[in-house]
Amino acid sequence: ALALHRAFPTIKLTVVHCPDEPIIGVGESTTVAFPQFVHQSLGILPTEFFPTVRPSWKLGIRFIWGDPTVPYFDYPFDSAMSNKPPASAKMPAYFCLESGRSESRCASLMDQQLSPCFVAQDGQIVVNDAFGYHVENEPLVSLLWNKINATPIEVVEGRVVDAPRQGNGAIIALRLNDDRHVAGDLFVDASGFRSRLLREELQVPFVSYASSLYCDTAVIGSWRREAPILPYTTAETMSAGWCWQIEFPDHVTRGYVFSSAFITREAAEQEFRARNPAFESDVRFVPFASGRSSEFWTQNVVAIGNAAGFTEPLEATALHLVIEQIRLLCRVVSEGNLRTLPGLRAAANHRFRLLWDEVRDFLAIHFRFNRHLDTPFWQHCQRSVDLGGAAGLVELFQEAGPSTLCTTSLPSGHVFGYDGFMSLLVGQRVPTRFRNELSTHDRERWDQYRQALREQTRHALPMRVAIDQLCGPGRRPG
Repeated sequence: ALALHRAFPTIKLTVVHCPDEPIIGVGESTTVAFPQFVHQSLGILPTEFFPTVRPSWKLGIRFIWGDPTVPYFDYPFDSAMSNKPPASAKMPAYFCLESGRSESRCASLMDQQLSPCFVAQDGQIVVNDAFGYHVENEPLVSLLWNKINATPIEVVEGRVVDAPRQGNGAIIALRLNDDRHVAGDLFVDASGFRSRLLREELQVPFVSYASSLYCDTAVIGSWRREAPILPYTTAETMSAGWCWQIEFPDHVTRGYVFSSAFITREAAEQEFRARNPAFESDVRFVPFASGRSSEFWTQNVVAIGNAAGFTEPLEATALHLVIEQIRLLCRVVSEGNLRTLPGLRAAANHRFRLLWDEVRDFLAIHFRFNRHLDTPFWQHCQRSVDLGGAAGLVELFQEAGPSTLCTTSLPSGHVFGYDGFMSLLVGQRVPTRFRNELSTHDRERWDQYRQALREQTRHALPMRVAIDQLCGPGRRPG
């Protein structure tokens, strides 16, 4: 609603809010798209965002994953695989292919557990590099509500019980539980997994991702922080799935995402607690189905977020896809001169399918080539995971190594790009028949480049210091 109001301030907007629906309390690990969207598209300045939401920075993901002889690999958010060192004939990916390690400013900061913040000569904090945030949902939602309440956007409280429709199938209005009717020309379905309008009312089919993504349940817990704040999300291999770790200033959340076909809830909780003895809270289970609607826009209904689809949060793409869909909605409305033209809707649906299916294919690579644990679940993944649209990219990598032509099979404007796919393929040490031929000159330049990265980042502020500078000192453990 805020994005639509900022883009189209003359359009009348109404938010139908059901106060009985709880806020999902897991917390969010985001991509670089999120800070850009919040600060630029929504106009929420960091000076307001930080003290209110108290996020921590996320410079990438540390994967305890892939080759069992290697403890971890990093997927940094900057151009670790494509930012060519000066006077070098080769992309970084070719050097990283030998070591399996990403080398970039973000990777260097991750190694040193430092923030992307530096103190300028005038004493001001300067934030550099590509980053996402770790954010807690409750303060984020509270801030967004405060912004809504400061606009002319009307807020109606109630629960949708029916949606009367015209003869052509378009929705006329929403009927609430107190029999009030909220009429409109265009309805945005943000009802979460229920997909109240798109799938319940309009019966838009659900396209399952079960042939590529086998996990269907998460068990979640948290504990108060005692260790230093890490500038990344951790994704750790478990016997029947994987475990996330999201870093907040005052606590840590962990979630074990597993396949119920390979482990019971009781056994998953036992494994989860054994791996994380610091838990202070009861755990809770969240079942889910990975997949998307066949289209996110049908008739006069546009579904956003979980109402349109869901994938497990291995690459933290939930809010990224929300942002992509909001931008698609705004483009259709803007470029149709405030009309939702059928051709533009069809183009937006095509783009929606490409985005979601690329995320599915990217996640599938994680599962297909993870050998970190040798369990029935991971053996099954290695044999059976469908790579979908990424199969050609992987095949070319296995023949030609980290060629920039690998991503030609992807749609334009893809989500992860060359750096994302190469960080994953190189980091997991996916087998390739390609053999590097690096000159002595190139190796010398590479060593100089790595040393320069270390020098550039060694004066960055520690995470706690930077967070306290921007947010004010928060609660401390104990």
